[in-house]
Amino acid sequence: MEYASKDLTIRKLRRTTDFKNLTFRIGGYTEANEGRFYHLWKNGEVLSIQAEPYRRPGIDYSQSPDEPWSTKNFSSDKEAFFYLQEVLQAMVDNLQFGTENNWAHLVRQKDNTYSLIYTRKEFVRLKCPVWTKKVNLDDIEITRIVDCALWEGIHEGMEIDLFMGVQQIWSRFVAAESLGHKLMNEAGVSHYTYKLLAHVYKSGMIIGVMCEPIVGRRVCPTDRAAVFAAVADIQRHGILLGSLLPHDILITHEGVRFLNISGVRFYKDHDELAAKAETSHWAELAKTFGSGMIAPYTPLGSRARDSLSYVIPRLPSPGRPVYTTPELAVMRFVWSVMTSPGEYARSDVRPLLKFRDQQQKVKSAITNDSKHRKRADFGRKVLIAPLDCSESENRFEELDQIVPAADEPYHPKRRSSPHTPYERPTKKLLLPRDDE
Repeated sequence: MEYASKDLTIRKLRRTTDFKNLTFRIGGYTEANEGRFYHLWKNGEVLSIQAEPYRRPGIDYSQSPDEPWSTKNFSSDKEAFFYLQEVLQAMVDNLQFGTENNWAHLVRQKDNTYSLIYTRKEFVRLKCPVWTKKVNLDDIEITRIVDCALWEGIHEGMEIDLFMGVQQIWSRFVAAESLGHKLMNEAGVSHYTYKLLAHVYKSGMIIGVMCEPIVGRRVCPTDRAAVFAAVADIQRHGILLGSLLPHDILITHEGVRFLNISGVRFYKDHDELAAKAETSHWAELAKTFGSGMIAPYTPLGSRARDSLSYVIPRLPSPGRPVYTTPELAVMRFVWSVMTSPGEYARSDVRPLLKFRDQQQKVKSAITNDSKHRKRADFGRKVLIAPLDCSESENRFEELDQIVPAADEPYHPKRRSSPHTPYERPTKKLLLPRDDE
């Protein structure tokens, strides 16, 4: 979750919460002609929901190169999008996960209530036969979801990355990624990519691909010679890479690795390949390692990005006890931030998040002798109220970190008495009454 601490992952939530009842919003977007889309995930199952489009009167939503629709995305459009997201929050306990239907249409009734009509859709249409083994999504333990396309997990004790096509836009890239890896493998240059391990299926449909964890160092100017040599070797094998932008190149202990394999092309005619490589390879590399490259770039791999998924909190119910934990408090906090219609609401939170990230956890160091316990540093925990709570309410979010205190009223090393100012007496004190 983007606005939560980085250690609050799905893997940790499995151990600390009632995980099977948590519903994640892993993606969402709006299209003027097709509608508003919400992609949800619950305990390994995916459900995509499509709602009617929102079009304000008097606004031309047609796409044009000079004035894309995103520039017209005013606050009312965002409010309409988040409004239906809150409608789904009220329906979250009744959403049907785990069936053959992976799609639902949110329909507004005449009385302004909403209902769902479920259906089944298949998006990933491979451009080549399945050339690796197939793995069922149920056999993968999902540990982190960045968005609806980039997932992380564990399969047979090994960490893996998933590139998923649970909606129409990214499904085309998944199909192209499978073909690109096949071409690199047949040309004998697959060692320049992160190996594609398997195709992932669910309910009989291919929905993604599984590859090695995308881990590596970001490219920097000193990597120029190694990157140029790797691209030249790939080109000699008849391969034209689809993208050589800085965030598509990583450096590992084994050498240079390239991402975005969905754009790979194979050419039998090396003269034609050399002509296209002048712009696609060498002109792009000249820009990448040009004078503008001052600092390292952030790669597009999931492990280098904050997660954009977050939990949709369940609404209170008379039949369900109300309780809270530090994890649930963070979930509600993230939900209140992410459903705020204006960007100003999120910008107000960033100083708080920056403060939290700057603090480092201080663990207590205890010696073997129980009579002499040493603490690394004396500190105090900071309690900060969530944004959706008023000042009068006695609810707080507890930060994970320990903030060192400015003063140090007590130093265990200097004490000369077995008692400290913070210890309560073990014996009861008998005080005389007023009438005695």
